[in-house]
Amino acid sequence: MRLLLYGGTFDPPHNGHLNNLSAAAARVRPDKVVVMPAGVPPHKRASATPAALRLEMCRCFEALTAGPDPAAPELTVSRWEIDQAEAGRKNYTVLTLEMLARETPGAALYLTVGSDMLCSFDEWHRWQDILRLAHLVVVSREIGDDPALHRAAKRLDPMGGRILFAPVRALPMASSTIRSRLAAGERCDDALPEAVRRVIRREGLYKSEK
Repeated sequence: MRLLLYGGTFDPPHNGHLNNLSAAAARVRPDKVVVMPAGVPPHKRASATPAALRLEMCRCFEALTAGPDPAAPELTVSRWEIDQAEAGRKNYTVLTLEMLARETPGAALYLTVGSDMLCSFDEWHRWQDILRLAHLVVVSREIGDDPALHRAAKRLDPMGGRILFAPVRALPMASSTIRSRLAAGERCDDALPEAVRRVIRREGLYKSEK
């Protein structure tokens, strides 16, 4: 079995996230996709958006496997990292992969990462163990950054067996930019799935505090 992990803060999840996950899934052809909203990411300031709402917004990813294709993978939105945070435990990606390896013995694990993450991957906690546990599936966030990506991959994985590249037409966008646009009163229909916009409207998220 092939299991593809896609993690992030998802504050909020946007069309760039869906685009990247779709590209990674097309590259790997997994049997199962696990979308994993972060609890308290070690490398970022904690999200101000309640975890339950980020988890709900991540249901937008289910649209990727909702079609009639019988070969479409199973998709699960997991709250495991959120539960770790609520229990007062700091989580790292390597711990999530170790959990998935325990729960799905014999599965081949794949981890989706953005291009910016690959270039700083050797700063991740126990990054060598991550490469031992899973293949990295790299999708580009910026148009034209492939040469830098391939240099980083060669440095991290000289034998070339643990890092895969997913061809994608990049949609450069960031959740932080979208939050600023929403705070300024923009609708962001071009960047956000309707399922996400519905939660934002209902809860009044990302409004300016001024």
